[in-house]
Amino acid sequence: MSENFYKRALAIAVPIAIHNLIISSINMADVFMVGQLGESAIAALGISNQLMFLFILFLFGMGSGGSIFISQFYGKKDRVNLHRVIGIMMVPALAISIIMASGAIFIPKVLMSVFSKDAEVLDQSARYLMIVGLSYPFTAISVIYQVVLRSTDKPVIPMYTSFFALIINISFNWLLIFGNMGFPKFGIEGAAIATVIARVLETLLTVFIVYYTKSVAAAKIKVMLDFKMDLIKKVFVTSMPVFINESVWASGIVVLNIIFASLGTESIAAVNIMDSVGRLSFAAFIGIANAGAVVLGTDIGAQKYDAVWEHSKKFASMSIYAGIAVSIILFITAPSVISIYNISATVSDLAYKTLLVWVFMIPIVSFNCLNIVGILRSGGDTRAALWIDIGALWAIGVPLAFIGAYYFSLPIYLVYLLSKTEEIFKFIFGFKRYLSKKWIKNLVEEF
Repeated sequence: MSENFYKRALAIAVPIAIHNLIISSINMADVFMVGQLGESAIAALGISNQLMFLFILFLFGMGSGGSIFISQFYGKKDRVNLHRVIGIMMVPALAISIIMASGAIFIPKVLMSVFSKDAEVLDQSARYLMIVGLSYPFTAISVIYQVVLRSTDKPVIPMYTSFFALIINISFNWLLIFGNMGFPKFGIEGAAIATVIARVLETLLTVFIVYYTKSVAAAKIKVMLDFKMDLIKKVFVTSMPVFINESVWASGIVVLNIIFASLGTESIAAVNIMDSVGRLSFAAFIGIANAGAVVLGTDIGAQKYDAVWEHSKKFASMSIYAGIAVSIILFITAPSVISIYNISATVSDLAYKTLLVWVFMIPIVSFNCLNIVGILRSGGDTRAALWIDIGALWAIGVPLAFIGAYYFSLPIYLVYLLSKTEEIFKFIFGFKRYLSKKWIKNLVEEF
């Protein structure tokens, strides 16, 4: 039994971890290649990506809420309702993508002025955002299908399509940022064009594979739009706390980045470098958390309640051990990774010290990620997850960072440390909720 569990868990977790590692590598490649243009370009890319970050979190919120039902309907073997849930996720995802794309394309300077008053940074970020906004609708389609594939034991497909996108993105970055092989030299705008090309091709490839292989995600448009009010109500009642959770959490992260940006362009550059490196380490946690959501959600949908608690304990152990391992690896490699960037000694020092804060928080963050995304949400305990996640961020992290930056003028790494204390409180209250077992709920039994 235990061997079968780990075999299935790893079959889901490893492709998802690799997929997230690839996505993080795309971001890191952008930061590295744009970074050759200077610190202002790194800062411009960092603040431009805040809108994409917010957008992805919106999609993740909808996707996470819908994936609870996708995995439970998958466990129940109810394909028709599973396809209806895809439609319930896809329509608002596309609507939000169009709204955010319109803002990025038509009022980029207005949006970016929230993060920086540096004229050069503002100009470069606006030029980047106007182009990259075109990719948002494709991103919406791609992310929703990736969520469905992950939730139905097909995480390998997003892994392959994202690797394809990584190759395309890096190739066109090299051609269009620097003007190699006779291509025009567009600078930071070249990175934006490369991102759009990679995202469009990735989305087309994902949709093609889904329907060509006739996977569980291959829903007919007629069925996706066959909305049943009782199902819509159930999905939205359960998903809304997740959507609010991700949206308010994302807003909190944006506010933190505004606070970090107030410390100057060097601090923005340092945080962006730290963030691009930190996302690589986060891939393992996301893999385990998503595997937990799929396995536990499927167990609940199949009414295998005895297995749910035992499996959750194994996932908890996996997350903590993975966190410790990643923390050690990143601690050893951090100086070498930071040295590849074309930055000043000051920015390098700030990035390294900020990264060390993240290194020591990793094991706690790893469990919190699993608990919120993979355990509590798998059974629809989305309200508890909401209050634990955003409560810690807005009541602890944001206020402490604000005080540290505006009242004590602390350096970026200490302000970042204050912001991450929220993870400790999240761990305490989240672990208590996990032990209560109140999160184990079957949401699809009546359908």
